Amino acid sequence: MNSSHHDLEHELKNALHREEPPPDFTGRVMARIQSAPSRQRHWGEALRDLFRLPALRWAAASALCLLVVIGTLAYRQHQQTLQERALQQGEMARAQVLLALRITSSKLNVALREVRRADEPARDRSNSKSEKQMEHL
Repeated sequence: MNSSHHDLEHELKNALHREEPPPDFTGRVMARIQSAPSRQRHWGEALRDLFRLPALRWAAASALCLLVVIGTLAYRQHQQTLQERALQQGEMARAQVLLALRITSSKLNVALREVRRADEPARDRSNSKSEKQMEHL
């Protein structure tokens, strides 16, 4: 087992030994880079590359959380404003109903007084007739 292990190590050393690149290697790589057509990056790729940075990911997540909190608070404030407005409208309607009832009561009292006043002479006449009938008896 020791010899097979030694053979494997020897093969790996031979396969992975350091070789110097040819002298024109750098020039060829640079020429190929310059001759390659530059492609336009799509905005989605740029955005994706931007979010590969961990600090930026955390900043974006924090900003999103902050927006959710602010949105929630704004929604609650809006709901509270709507409730207050509805309460004010209800109180105004109540005040209008009470005023209408007071006016109606006043008008009914005036009408009742007029009816009683109109009914008084008839009562007086009926009382005098009944007194005269009593006298005849």
